[in-house]
Amino acid sequence: MKKSAIFLCALFLIFASCRKDPTPGSDPNDEGSFVRVTDAPRAWDGNKRADITYQLLVYSFADKNGDGWGDFKGLTDKLGYIDRLGATAVWLSPIHPAMSYHGYDVKDYTLVNPQYGSMDDFEHFVQEAHKLDIKVYLDYVINHSGREHWWFQEAIRSAENPYRDYYIFSDDPQTDITAGNIAMINTEGSAGYDSGQWFTVSTTGDKTLKFTLDWSNPALPELTVTETTGTDPDNPDTSTENAKYLYFGDGILKKFYDKGNGTYEVSTDYSSSWGFLVRTSPSQWNNKTKYGAQSKSGSNISYGEPFVLYTNDNPDIVYDLQLPGATMFHSHFWTNWFADLNYGSVETAENSPAFLAIVEDAKIWIDAGIDGFRLDAVKHIYHNEFSDENPEFLKKFYNAVNQYFRQTHTSDIYMVGEVYSGYEQVAPYYKGLPALFEFSFWHRLQWALGESTGLYFAKDIISYEQLYQQYRTGFIRATKLSNHDENRARSDLGGSVGKTKLAAAVLLTSSGSPYVYYGEELGYIGTKTNGDLYVRSPMLWGDSYTTTYTDQIDSYLSTAVGTVMTQEADSSSILNVYKKFAKARNTYPALAVGTMTEHPVYNYQGASAYKSLAAWYRTSGSEKLLVFHNLGNQQISFPVQDDIQNTVVSMGNVYLKESSEGNTVKMDPMTSVVFAIK
Repeated sequence: MKKSAIFLCALFLIFASCRKDPTPGSDPNDEGSFVRVTDAPRAWDGNKRADITYQLLVYSFADKNGDGWGDFKGLTDKLGYIDRLGATAVWLSPIHPAMSYHGYDVKDYTLVNPQYGSMDDFEHFVQEAHKLDIKVYLDYVINHSGREHWWFQEAIRSAENPYRDYYIFSDDPQTDITAGNIAMINTEGSAGYDSGQWFTVSTTGDKTLKFTLDWSNPALPELTVTETTGTDPDNPDTSTENAKYLYFGDGILKKFYDKGNGTYEVSTDYSSSWGFLVRTSPSQWNNKTKYGAQSKSGSNISYGEPFVLYTNDNPDIVYDLQLPGATMFHSHFWTNWFADLNYGSVETAENSPAFLAIVEDAKIWIDAGIDGFRLDAVKHIYHNEFSDENPEFLKKFYNAVNQYFRQTHTSDIYMVGEVYSGYEQVAPYYKGLPALFEFSFWHRLQWALGESTGLYFAKDIISYEQLYQQYRTGFIRATKLSNHDENRARSDLGGSVGKTKLAAAVLLTSSGSPYVYYGEELGYIGTKTNGDLYVRSPMLWGDSYTTTYTDQIDSYLSTAVGTVMTQEADSSSILNVYKKFAKARNTYPALAVGTMTEHPVYNYQGASAYKSLAAWYRTSGSEKLLVFHNLGNQQISFPVQDDIQNTVVSMGNVYLKESSEGNTVKMDPMTSVVFAIK
């Protein structure tokens, strides 16, 4: 050998480059004794058993007709994508006509929002979903309707209107609540009064009125309202200097006639559910251009009597003007866009007009083929979330809807409730509903990933189940990461791709019925800091179906995510992690519906040396799986006494050393593995 070659080989030896190549797939840092595991799952039998629900917002998901908004036809065309994710159901955001884009202020529970298409389009979507063994769940808002729902519009016409009992009205809410006169708030007593949840509403019906302004003293302008018989034509004067406007109803703006000497008049047909205002600008709401009342409680105008108008640099503290006959309604969500439905005392709620109507409307969707409902804000129906009122009401509602469902189905209807609280507060609601969202799952997992601590996770999840069992056998834990009301999971994980993949793996290997919020499988980012739309961004398909309904999108979203097309082509993408673990969950009953039990060694009592390791078993019949997740930032190595048969599914570099003395598993940071064991 030449001296130069000897020198090079010696140099290579110094850097361990001239040693024998490691066994293919082995850990290069361990002389080949550890072999990287290779997934060897059994073939999937085609049965969707994973119970994975895909949550999507219709308006942001898939646009077929090119108007920028998602629609039913676009959703139908993308069912193949949802099917490839392994989803067994899809939860749609409210599909009814509504006051706002999100749909939670419903105007009619019996119709579809025409922005999304027709009823035929919706029913076709349901049929196509069922062909792929995908169930359809509708978001159903039974706590409140929108203020523009026709029930409410009827209710405010007069105190004698038959729809009056559908909502909660009071001329003096604080006194009525303290006296126990409002059944929906009765158990909270005086503590249930929150002035921010009561809004004044006009109940005058349709009238013809004359409005006269005395602006001779601009510091103290006066308004007088009288009933009249004739109306003025619209003022043809388009000048804005010194102009005055009457604003009421659904955006109606009437310009006053200038009669000289500081006097302005206008006579008009008047109908308004919220009251009226006087404005000095047709477009601006600041710099004292809004004139109204200094208080929002009750009627403040008396016919024929001058009223001194109030203004302020801050338009938010200038309140609507109200004519005689005004009363107040309860919203509970601190906005007058919502109106709480009134079911009366829970003991007789099933006989209330609102209950009968909301159940009757639900039947329309059962007839259209849907398989279940997601119920919004159920802890707010009766305004004492810690009493038994809401669980008792939900039980009555579920039974009434299910009775109709069972007329055409052999199984019970699916119904999941949103109780945005910790698991202790959620548990009693299982007395009313079979399924509830478990917000604590994500909160606990987020903490575990942030602290690189896995040894408590199985104990915590099992403790939730033990508590739920006290209230309902056969409970369904709707587990999740983020949803439409929360920061995107990846943003809460600091943008980390590794932690985002690991969160997916934990979700899909834990007990419960997992929900995946659209875009989460792509690693979406976005926070609510600037508004809800930043966590409701368009689905980035990489084709013409991507919606453009909003420009309130995180500026780094497309860079961080790419598109569905680019992630499908990338075997290491977040999307393909979801697909792989979902397929494993659909393949193995133990992973889908099996019991979750702690590992006897690697748990919170005995594995302090392996703090980052989350370990548990999933068991169904004779099938038993062993699950490991390394939530830490360091490689770990640990002995395993279980008799490992094969690797069901894994993520990242996981190694196995087999010997007569037992197995040893080595896991790189933020990795996962599921073994089938004897």
